[in-house]
Amino acid sequence: MMVLKILILVLILIIVPFACGLVPTFFISRNRTTTPVIYLSGLIMCLALFQLMAVPIVIACDFGFGLIKTLYTILLSVMSVAGIVLTVFKVRKDKKLLAQPAFSRNLTIEEIIEWVVFVGIVLFQLVMFMRMASFDGDDAYYVVQSLLTTQTDTLYRIRPYTGLSTSIDLRHSLAVFPIWIAYLSGMSDIHPTIVAHHILGILLIPYTYLIYMEIGKNILRRERNKLPIFMIFVAIMHVFGNVSIYTNATFLMTRTWQGKSLLANVCIPGVIWLLLNIFDSESQEGDRRLGLWFVLFALNIVAAMSSTASVFLIAMLIGVSGLVLTVREKNIQILLRLMITCVPLVVYGAMFLLI
Repeated sequence: MMVLKILILVLILIIVPFACGLVPTFFISRNRTTTPVIYLSGLIMCLALFQLMAVPIVIACDFGFGLIKTLYTILLSVMSVAGIVLTVFKVRKDKKLLAQPAFSRNLTIEEIIEWVVFVGIVLFQLVMFMRMASFDGDDAYYVVQSLLTTQTDTLYRIRPYTGLSTSIDLRHSLAVFPIWIAYLSGMSDIHPTIVAHHILGILLIPYTYLIYMEIGKNILRRERNKLPIFMIFVAIMHVFGNVSIYTNATFLMTRTWQGKSLLANVCIPGVIWLLLNIFDSESQEGDRRLGLWFVLFALNIVAAMSSTASVFLIAMLIGVSGLVLTVREKNIQILLRLMITCVPLVVYGAMFLLI
């Protein structure tokens, strides 16, 4: 039984996101479409889809978790099939896609050693994350909310601190990350506490490093041999980042299952990664980047899923970046396009104030 549960989680958290990532990468040029980019894009699309589907149900239904599980599973299946179909069509249209990747090259002995060191640091973090799983005061709300959802089928209608019925919790109802954890638990039949304190760390810690790796590739495009050093530096910063309870490293290593950690370690670095790639000044002429815009739009939906604080934090990050890029390129369309990607944040912010 345990093997089956693990296989279900592998399907939902790895295979399905990879298939879903084929949808936006269909609209990205070949030189930007790598295996990490497909997976990064896919998980973002999956989380955004959950947010779009779950929030109306949370608001409208007192007992709606069963509906969320059924509907979300169907939507994931449809998106996965769509990604596979689009990729088959793309490959048939351009046989060069089966050729060797554009940026592949042989690694030196020094680089191999450096990558081994980096992987060792990450494995150390994962082992310590599992062996020293920490309890946080917010567990009394977020993890219990996931548990209540799986056991009672309710959606934010029971107060975790007392177990008594209550009206919908507006502060948390628009950020449905605990409900997504409940979905993983419900589908795999693994207790929500185990999913939160163990499974999500195994997923999101490497996922965070994949984002930083893509950032490093863009920054060090002409000095790719320095990428493993960059990744070692990032990993060490996370190992020794517990200088405060408020740092992103602290949240990544000790509070991975909370929406605030998703915001700090996935959404904010993700925005930086996407902006670096969308506005790459050295891109080839005719480079297709429409898929990256789709992913940025979806990432803003995920930001709203993680925390209500994202409404102004992510919008401010994108807005400031848009102003700088608009002045540099002397093109007002850049700012307008980035404003469009922030529409989900505006909508969820308005819902929080008006509902």
